[in-house]
Amino acid sequence: MSNDAKLDFATLLASSVHDMKNSIALMMHQINQLPPQTDDSGVDVGRLQLEANRLNNSLIQLMMLYKVENQQYQSLFDEHYLDEFIEDVVLMNQPTLEPWGIAIEQQVDPDLCWTFDKNLVVGVLGNIVTNVIRYARSKVLIQVRESDGFLSLAVEDDGPGYPDPMLGELEKRRMGVDFGSGSTGFGLYFSVLVAEHHRQGDRCGRVRLSNGGQLGGGCFELILP
Repeated sequence: MSNDAKLDFATLLASSVHDMKNSIALMMHQINQLPPQTDDSGVDVGRLQLEANRLNNSLIQLMMLYKVENQQYQSLFDEHYLDEFIEDVVLMNQPTLEPWGIAIEQQVDPDLCWTFDKNLVVGVLGNIVTNVIRYARSKVLIQVRESDGFLSLAVEDDGPGYPDPMLGELEKRRMGVDFGSGSTGFGLYFSVLVAEHHRQGDRCGRVRLSNGGQLGGGCFELILP
């Protein structure tokens, strides 16, 4: 296949994603008008909200990925106070977590300030928090700290943890489709791309998965220089 054909397909895909995102936005608006639970029809509104939100996040990530890969994304690196930034992330995701009985907490030094691309990092954390609903029992913790000249943004849960083969630092070249679970690994691939997009000299960001932490479950960590 020629490069022109690949470019045409990528452009068509990006246009289709944009249209799909508009449809999802309309659907999410309609879902949010429903009462929390419709007993007569058996409709689980919380599940609908979760799946629509996950689909919306995936489409946003796909659009960002297309723009980054085609050098169309305008990076917006700026200083942000982490307590305010994480508070915004918590407020954005609380409505999705509450119907599932999952509390979200934060631990952030109020004086901690860092330079990063807010839109990209919000996309990463929002995706992780949404996905963790499937594993957390009752609690999610977002912890931010500085260590050895890097900023660590960690999302922990009190679930069973990540499978052993996934633990450690993630690399794009090792990611692929898991036909057993149906997972494409796209969300984690996007996270690694965002991490590597943040560079200072010869240092770049990375993503690490581990188990344990304060809540005893899985721990996703985005580490930025």
